[in-house]
Amino acid sequence: MTLLIGLIYGSWMYIDRYTDVRGGRWSNCLRRLSIWSIVSNYFPIKLIKTEDLDPNRNYIFGYHPHGALTFGAAVNFLTEATHFSTLFPGIRPHLMILRYIFLVPFSRELFLNLGACHVSRESCQYFLNGLSGQGNAVIIVCGGMAELYLTEYETMIFYLKTRKGFIRLALENGASLVPVISFGENEHYRRYKNWISNRWTWGRSIIGILPLRHPVTTVVGKPIHVNQIIDPSQTDIDQLHDQYLQAIEQLYDTNKSNYGLEHVKLKII
Repeated sequence: MTLLIGLIYGSWMYIDRYTDVRGGRWSNCLRRLSIWSIVSNYFPIKLIKTEDLDPNRNYIFGYHPHGALTFGAAVNFLTEATHFSTLFPGIRPHLMILRYIFLVPFSRELFLNLGACHVSRESCQYFLNGLSGQGNAVIIVCGGMAELYLTEYETMIFYLKTRKGFIRLALENGASLVPVISFGENEHYRRYKNWISNRWTWGRSIIGILPLRHPVTTVVGKPIHVNQIIDPSQTDIDQLHDQYLQAIEQLYDTNKSNYGLEHVKLKII
């Protein structure tokens, strides 16, 4: 019986293998489950809007920092625990995550129905090129795994200077860029040095797996509206990238004292 179930589900995964790059799935009921509010209140996690977003445009949210497990991005953009649809009516968020997550049986169904998709050019284009309508927001954790390894308690390091793929996507599709910073994202685990590894992380409980209960406040900044350039030059990309870096620095400097990080200098590497 177990083998039969495995074969049936394996066949389904094969048939459904392109869903994560073709818009995924969306379940309002699943996104609004009360369990997500319990998860959000554990830290707690809060979403702050600085400016309204026009539902007649498409957006790329640049999310920073990665943190240990990106709790802020998951709760804010995969669920309604922090009332995203109320704050940004007409905008549908899609968190872009690594492909291997969609290779794990059953958990792939959860993430697909929460609106997550594979973080690839093809997947982002699906939402940004206008063929799937307007009001789409793809959320990209720009620093990726490189930024994960830089995560330290009470630090703010963005691995961003060489990350320009999302800038090209914005230009090619005329999608607005929105800088997003989660204050407190790096404070869920402490990292220690020992004789085994200098990346030993520890959270809460006897075995250290649970994250520390530290507030996370995700601030969605002012959008940078982008004129479409079908084939942007490197100069076009560099200019918009510089503009984005200035916007993210300004967002951090404006808000850091509100969330206990006034003593922490932002490093963009």
